[in-house]
Amino acid sequence: MPDWLPLLAADDVLAGIAASMSRDGRVREAAVKLLADLRAPAAAAALAVRTADWVPEVSSAARAAVSDRTGPADAAAVIPVFLALGPRRRGRQAAAAYLTGIAAGPAATLAALADAEDRTCRVWALQAQADRGLLTAEVLAARAVRDRDPVVALWCARALVGPAGVLPTPAGLRLLGSARAGVRAFAAAHLDDDQFTRQALQELLLDRSGAVRSVARWRWRRQWGDSGPVYLSVLASPGMARQVAAALQGLDEDHADCLPEAAVPFLAHRSPRVRHAAVQAAGRHASADGILEHLVPLLLDSSAKVAAAALRYVRGQAVPAGVLAALDAAGTARSRRVALSIRQDAGTWNRVHADLAALGGQDLELAEAARTDLLAWLQHGAATSYGKPTAGQAADIARLLTTPRLSGRQRQEIAFTAGIRQSSPP
Repeated sequence: MPDWLPLLAADDVLAGIAASMSRDGRVREAAVKLLADLRAPAAAAALAVRTADWVPEVSSAARAAVSDRTGPADAAAVIPVFLALGPRRRGRQAAAAYLTGIAAGPAATLAALADAEDRTCRVWALQAQADRGLLTAEVLAARAVRDRDPVVALWCARALVGPAGVLPTPAGLRLLGSARAGVRAFAAAHLDDDQFTRQALQELLLDRSGAVRSVARWRWRRQWGDSGPVYLSVLASPGMARQVAAALQGLDEDHADCLPEAAVPFLAHRSPRVRHAAVQAAGRHASADGILEHLVPLLLDSSAKVAAAALRYVRGQAVPAGVLAALDAAGTARSRRVALSIRQDAGTWNRVHADLAALGGQDLELAEAARTDLLAWLQHGAATSYGKPTAGQAADIARLLTTPRLSGRQRQEIAFTAGIRQSSPP
């Protein structure tokens, strides 16, 4: 206790919080007394924690001190703590009493808490307002459309649902314009069929969110059948890049029979967003030959996202040596990295050979990527590498093992796994 006296005498919030976590119950009790006199949200939160203390003198003092911290700033700090204490044996009575008091307190306090920084506090305050009938449909709809937090926005959308499980028409249609995809998908699923026009549902088929498109396709099938013609009509007369990309994604998600042929012309589209969608649609539905024919040229696309998507499907295919040579000859850091990535996925000893070759190169970033991959293979894959390299691969690996970028032990482990005899320890 004496070691804490100078800190506790300083009337400092941080000192009080630190002391409140001491193993000594007397120190915690003194810290609670200090925190009770400090009007700061952090002090209120620390007091809330101590209401669950196993020493009765500490917990009762903390409960008494926190019970009058009901202002918006203090409550915003205390409520998340008490919500966490709710399921626990110690502290749950204090938590329940405090939360009940705030929920029945001034409406202005609940309104302020509904805009607190902590998400759990915001949701709790909104629920407390709803229980008291303080939230109108207009307020809920406005928040569902604009709230920055997708969880809170979706909570507000759910609160609008009536007893029959259907959104009211004006508010529900407004939610279709929400900035949050979860809210748009929820609204699309909880409006009555007669609340949708054909045009409105067609717009949802072209939403930028896959969740919304999925709900829209379900509703479209119920009323008008296959959604494929809608998507194909967009591709036939391309307009906004966003809509074209959504049409390609919709066909892909629906596993349309027209793929990959319908996607191939858009691999050269001016918009990276469209090219990315086309790569995914073609890559997931094309044959191995089709992937090599259509996606290899995009490995060096000007958009890194498009190139990465193409690489995802090209890796693991039997990529011709000429393609890899062309990537090496391109002479850019990205082309070398792409070539290495393809080789790393072309079998165990092609991977080891490619990593060792990159380790001996002048590209330091590529060498580090190769070293990381090689060490990962040594740790996780070498023990299950039952095959042996060909004679040519073994000779190349033995020559490349002279690299100083590996330790002697690492070189020995690679040589042992490959079945290469070394005349003397490196």
